[in-house]
Amino acid sequence: MMQKMRLTPKLSTKDEETMKLREIKRILSALSNEDSLKIFGMASEGITCSTEAIKKLGLTQKRYYTRLSELLETKLVQKDNGVYRHTLLGSAIYRMIDYLNGVVEKGEQLELIDKVRKSRTLSDEEKEKILNAIVRSEIGDFLSLLDGGLKPSGIIYKFENIVNGVVDLIKKAEKRIYLATRYTRSEVIEALSKRLGELQMYCISSDKSFFSQITNLLRLILSHPSLIEACYKIFNSPNIYIGFVNTLPYSFIVVDEKWIGLEIPNPEDNSFFFGLFFENKILAEKLIEIFNSLKKKAEEDTRRRFSKEFLEKVKVLSS
Repeated sequence: MMQKMRLTPKLSTKDEETMKLREIKRILSALSNEDSLKIFGMASEGITCSTEAIKKLGLTQKRYYTRLSELLETKLVQKDNGVYRHTLLGSAIYRMIDYLNGVVEKGEQLELIDKVRKSRTLSDEEKEKILNAIVRSEIGDFLSLLDGGLKPSGIIYKFENIVNGVVDLIKKAEKRIYLATRYTRSEVIEALSKRLGELQMYCISSDKSFFSQITNLLRLILSHPSLIEACYKIFNSPNIYIGFVNTLPYSFIVVDEKWIGLEIPNPEDNSFFFGLFFENKILAEKLIEIFNSLKKKAEEDTRRRFSKEFLEKVKVLSS
């Protein structure tokens, strides 16, 4: 007799939060040691020779390999072609640590700014003069980053919410959209179709299996009949580029060279972990560079031609 398949019970919101807190605790624990931070910092450039790294850091082999092992276990560092490098998660955490270093270094100045802002004895005009004087000092560049250069809109833990965030960015776009995605979502397809002709759109997908299987495309269209028109417009429009790549390590969207939506995958199984939405022109430029690099390797292959032909037939049958 065939054994009954055991279904994994769906986790409650409370259980999901508990798991995330445990993962954060593991990451913080792996970085709580000074040796770990030194090794983690060196891995940002890539550790090609552990013997040289041990000498440079002044560690014993035991201390070095113990801490390195913890970084590998928490998926902050990976060995790639013999070189220890940051994973995507590791790179994100490293940027946060670098940012925190800046906060610590400017602690006294930030404390002064906080006191000026909260002062009840100073007038608004006096506060503005003092704050302007501080901004013109050496803290100016850092303060501009803190208050304006990086504007987080939120950290998203639910996949449905990050889809909604992507749709909102598409709606607010004024010039260009760069979308690199591992998923096919009806809400995103509809949002893109409504902006055709208004914007420059560039899309790259690694979800090849979806558009190469009739059953998947049918399932999407039958569950969302309005998508017949949306898909037809997208796949027949000259105003949108659609390319395919074999794999994407994460999904991202850049709107008008400044607004960003970024997926951070789970380091255990590469599934969706959490997402970030923020405004940052420098990072937007970096992600556009990554997109253009992917675009050179991407293909507008038979899947797109298949989808065009299939949608044309569906459109005729439904009219």
